[in-house]
Amino acid sequence: MAQTVPLTKFSAFVSGGSKAEDIIFNLTDAIASAKIPAADGSFVENKWEKVYESRADLWVTYQELKRSGVQGKYKHTDGKLYDVLKIASSLPELTKMEDESSLIDEEGYLREVDSAFGNRETGKKIQVRSFDYVDSEGSTQSVTVPGSLIAIIPDRDTRWGVKVYLLKQVYTKKNGVKVDNTDWNEFELITEMPRDWDYALSLSGYKLRVERNRTYTNGNYNYYDQQPVLASKYSFTERYYVADPTNYTTPKVVLKATPDVPEGISARNFFIMFTQPQNFRGGDYNYFDCQHGVGFIGRLSKGDPSLTYKGICNPSTVSPGSTPVVLDQTAAEAVYEQWNDPEATKLYTPSMISWEKDYDGVTELISPASHFFYGRNSTVKWLPNKKRRPDYLVNYHISINNDRAAVVIEGDPSPNIHGYYRSFGYFGKIVPFNDHDHIGNFGLTVGMGDLNQDLTGYTKNEIRTDLNPEKYAQYGEYTSNGMDSVSLLRTRGNVLYQAHYPAFITQLPNYPDVGRVPSELSRLVLDKDGFQKSLWTGKYHASPVYLVHQAEGYRGYMDGVVAIYDQNLVNLDELIVDTEIPKDSTNPAAGNWTEVYKFFSIKSPMNFFKQSPAPDQVTIAILKEIK
Repeated sequence: MAQTVPLTKFSAFVSGGSKAEDIIFNLTDAIASAKIPAADGSFVENKWEKVYESRADLWVTYQELKRSGVQGKYKHTDGKLYDVLKIASSLPELTKMEDESSLIDEEGYLREVDSAFGNRETGKKIQVRSFDYVDSEGSTQSVTVPGSLIAIIPDRDTRWGVKVYLLKQVYTKKNGVKVDNTDWNEFELITEMPRDWDYALSLSGYKLRVERNRTYTNGNYNYYDQQPVLASKYSFTERYYVADPTNYTTPKVVLKATPDVPEGISARNFFIMFTQPQNFRGGDYNYFDCQHGVGFIGRLSKGDPSLTYKGICNPSTVSPGSTPVVLDQTAAEAVYEQWNDPEATKLYTPSMISWEKDYDGVTELISPASHFFYGRNSTVKWLPNKKRRPDYLVNYHISINNDRAAVVIEGDPSPNIHGYYRSFGYFGKIVPFNDHDHIGNFGLTVGMGDLNQDLTGYTKNEIRTDLNPEKYAQYGEYTSNGMDSVSLLRTRGNVLYQAHYPAFITQLPNYPDVGRVPSELSRLVLDKDGFQKSLWTGKYHASPVYLVHQAEGYRGYMDGVVAIYDQNLVNLDELIVDTEIPKDSTNPAAGNWTEVYKFFSIKSPMNFFKQSPAPDQVTIAILKEIK
């Protein structure tokens, strides 16, 4: 049997639905798993491959800072915080006013006097040099009193209503090990201070009267009390940690495409990346972003990102763009040290994506983000929630072969009949006019929504090249945004991501002004009841979608896509084309190959047809099958 094949490539056609939050995953699954038919009824190898997939992650990093003048706080067994005091370090230097002899006796006691009766001692004495205590292991430890840290704890069972404890400044590591420390606001009880300190620190201002002196000046006696301050509030320079604004990754999927090439030419890999946009409110479920590039390298995240903030920060403050409030300084320090220790095993390692670099070694070869819309916010004023939810349905229809995927997506009209779009997207290779056009022949275009801030979050000015050069002019004045033109990887002159525009066979479109031509001829009025099927041929006539570059001219045409007027056709109608190519040249009875196209009434306010000979009337049909 002398079998012949049609000129158009066989394609798989897949239809389905997805929740908005899962659309990029389900759409790419459908492309990569499609069974692409061959002429003999078998299937060819599907060369689309999902090479990267990541869900949304939130994680937190920290900064180490210092602040001076921080009041030490001791947390007692009653759960309350008490000021930490520091015993004066100058007490051993106290001297009598008259003879400069020491007020501290040989045993290290400072004795109180009664000012009402000269310098008569009251019998109360305070140990201000050192004392011994027995630790938990039974060893005797000696304490130098001056400069020691203490806390005064109310205690009704003592004579003076307080009890004074000796403290030390420590730091408890995440593993529970305690180490001596001077920049952490954590204090550990060591032992009770000698009982005489209970009395001394119950006094107002922690002042003990230790000497009364009388002097005679100008015929008068003057009395002076020496009342040293035994202790004062302890402040220090504290090390602490604050969280950086919450880091987050958006859900992404990357597809690898390896289009077919003629024998003798090396096949090349190209990549399409789909991203679910995230914002400070959690996400936007009206659209997803599309980009194409070369030389993709991706590393998936490892570990649990919640371990970087769970139990460390206030959970209500951990969200994209917000700055978390740290609740546990010790835990924050542990995460900080881990992030900054190259030898440490990380609790979480973020995902990583990179692309082949341009000639400058810096610029990554990836196109600007193009926004593929299927829904918009509601215009109904009384609705409390005007945004699309993550669980709203998105329908899709995809024509797939190894060179390209032609996609139509449609948001669910149920929430708002005026708040959905039916949008067309094309990802991959076009059919070139030049047999050698394969190295840079890969691109995309998608349909965008209303250029209205309230409806979609975007305005016309936000997608203009001249107003957003950092986004859309990285590769020259005519860099494509992939929404009002087709972005192809390279031109013949090797310029990246340049805009290509559609051209097709069309009758006179609806232009409001064509100069001196009479106004009644500025548009071809179409009969809405009759026009589309030709009375001469009995057929609907469509056109290939040619792509034209403004400097390099016609380059080729979209594979499996035709332009057709949206007139007297119903969405999802099927159009059958007789290719006039016999299935078997030796058996006329086998008939000809026929192509079946699925018609879609495209309803996206911004798409590549908007810069075409018929910006408002033309829509598309995509190849469903060849039979």
